[in-house]
Parts: sequence; C-alpha cells; structure tokens
Amino acid sequence: MERKWKERYSQKFRCRTVERMNACENILRLSRELGVHRRLLYKWRDQVDPADADGELTLPNSRESTLRKEISKLKRLLADKTVEVDFFRGALQKVEARRQKGDISGEKASTMKSETRLQGSLSIERMCQLAQVSRAGFYRYLQGRTPVEECMIVRSAIQEIVVEHRRRYGYRRVTAELRRRGMMVNHKQVARMMRADNLLEIQDREVLLATDRNDEMEIYLNLASRVKVFGPNQLWIADMTYVRLKTEFVYLAVVLDAFSRKVVGWSLGRTLQSRLPLNALEKAIANRQPPPGLVHHSDRGVQYACEDYIQVLRDHQMMPSMSRPGNPYDNASCESFMKTLKREEIYANEYRDLGHLVESVEEFIEHYYNRRRLHSALGYRPPEEFEEESEQRNAEASFAASTLTFVRDLR
Repeated sequence: MERKWKERYSQKFRCRTVERMNACENILRLSRELGVHRRLLYKWRDQVDPADADGELTLPNSRESTLRKEISKLKRLLADKTVEVDFFRGALQKVEARRQKGDISGEKASTMKSETRLQGSLSIERMCQLAQVSRAGFYRYLQGRTPVEECMIVRSAIQEIVVEHRRRYGYRRVTAELRRRGMMVNHKQVARMMRADNLLEIQDREVLLATDRNDEMEIYLNLASRVKVFGPNQLWIADMTYVRLKTEFVYLAVVLDAFSRKVVGWSLGRTLQSRLPLNALEKAIANRQPPPGLVHHSDRGVQYACEDYIQVLRDHQMMPSMSRPGNPYDNASCESFMKTLKREEIYANEYRDLGHLVESVEEFIEHYYNRRRLHSALGYRPPEEFEEESEQRNAEASFAASTLTFVRDLR
C-alpha cells in the first residue's frame, strides 16, 4: 500500500499528470479518474516547469526556473503599475484641461464630475482601489450632491407646494407637482417627509347625511351612463349640497363638465328653491354657450324636475337625464367635487357670513380648482389645462357630438 502511494505521488507520475492536464479539457473528470483532488492537480501544474530544453517536464529545482518565475511576477507587477500610472495621468490631464478652460482652481477642478468613459478598461471597483475611496462615495459623487443636501432640497420644495396650495394637497398630488417641476422623487419618500413635518392633507370632518326626497315629479331617462364623451360641452352634471355656517345653513348648486371636471356654473343661497340651481345653470350657459344636444344629468330632486328648470333646458335644446333614486354612481364626479370643496376649503376655514363664504368659494373654484389644482382623473393636470391640450390634439373636439348607447334595460 505504501509503495502504491509513493508511485502515485512520485515525480514521474506528477509530470505525466501535468501532460494529461494540458491536453485535457475537463479537469474535474480527470481528477475523478485519478482519484486526486483538482486543487492538487493545479498545484502540480504550477510546480512543474513546462519550458525545459529537452522537451521533458522536470521539477523547478534549478536556479533558472526560479529566476523565470521572478521575471513573470515582475512583468505582472509592472503591467499593474503601468495601468495605475496611465489612470492617474489621464485624470490629471483632464483636471488641468478643465482648469485652464474654465479658470477653475485646482482643488475645485479635482472634485468636479468626469465622464465615465475615462475609466477605459478599469472597473469601478479597481478605480476606487487606486484612488483609495469607497464605491458608495463614488456613486454618491456621481449623483451630484450628498443625500443630506438632496433631502433638504426636496423637503424645501414640498413645504413650498403645501404652503402654496394651503395644505389641500396630499402626498400623491405633491409628488405629481414635484415631477412637473423636474424632480424625480418617489411618492413613499414624499409621504414620509410630509408625515414627519406634519404636512399631510386636511382630514375629513364627519357630517350629517341629507334626507331623501319624494319622486312625484316627471322622471327622465338616465342618459349619463350611456354617453361616450369626446370633448367639452357634451355632458354636464349638476348637484346641490349644504354648508353649515355659525348661525345658519346655506346651499350650493354646481354644474360640472364631465369631460374636464371643470366647474362651469355655481350659485350660493339661503334657500333650496328652484331659483338656486337655475342661477347656476344660467351662469354655465352664459360662460360656455353649449351647442344643441348637450346632455344635462342630475338627481331626481324637485329643483331639477320642476317645470321652470326643464323649460330652460328645452329652450337651449338640452337633453335632461336623471339618476336612479339613492344611486349616486352616475353623479360621482360632481359628488367628488363637493367632497373636495368641503374638505380643502370649507372645513379648513371659518366664515363670518354668507358674503365671506361666497368670496372664498369663488376664489377656490375660479382661481384654484379650475386653473391650478391637479386632478387625478385627468392625469394630474388642471381642468383648464386639460381642455386646452384636448383642443390642441383635435381642433374639432369641442364640436364633436357625444355618442349615446341604448340597451334593453333602461333605468
């Protein structure tokens, strides 16, 4: 057994094994065949000198083989040093050229960002080793500013937007506004910053629900769910709500364009008589001058079903449409506006009287909601901007007719 082990690990056996390794493509299979671990095979190949004059493999016991190894090591070291010298020479040349061109001091020029193609064949890790800097610091340097500075810039912009919009924006609209300004931020980061600075949007206030009404007036078909809107002034949605002041209740009537969610007419008053929604409708007609065939959708309230209101619709060739009782889905866009108005304006302020409320609501609707507030249903664009873009895409969009689709079950 001992003799067999000596033969296996003798000099001749190792030389033959190295010959087979040089001719073999699968070292793992050779190691299994010989019963020798592949690490030991690689070790033998490093110990055997393949450049013997007689063509035979011998062990490196001579001085010549030792010197040959030293020469190979020095060549590799020289190549590494040459790469390092070329790297620093190129970097210094770029810094000097930038300093002469822009009259920048050497210290400031050395800290400016350089083009990534200057690295040549060097990897980022190798360059960081040569310059003795961390990779994290290198990538932070490429971003142009440190995380603390970037965080402060984003936080300052968030506070500016929140103050400008009087805390009406949540983190999603703030994120959309930041992106409109060219700042690429994540909505989760914006939410964390707003929560830390107590800048989240105003919370809802619990309110009482209005009582239901009787349906003794004439009822019209529900056309809103069957209208495909392609432009403004094709489908208007009307609704009313109440506002509680310190000493009284007042009522608000609104007419909304379903295409752009823009408020085209509104009216505030102390009574729920039909004159209130009629004022809002007349304002909408005066502002928009709608073409014939417009669909006017509302609930089944007595104010919208009365003869005076219907007569105004007929005089302007509008088609009345009404929802099912207790079903607000077709009127959802107007209900959403009422919620936004109360949450962002009415519940956030206190009003002395009706005159003060009228001024605040007019400021909110005419100057903020229609012109500046980003609407999520419009791709985070204001209603007026959305209408202008639609007119640019299609010059005939405002004159295109809406399409009605009828099915067997008419509500």
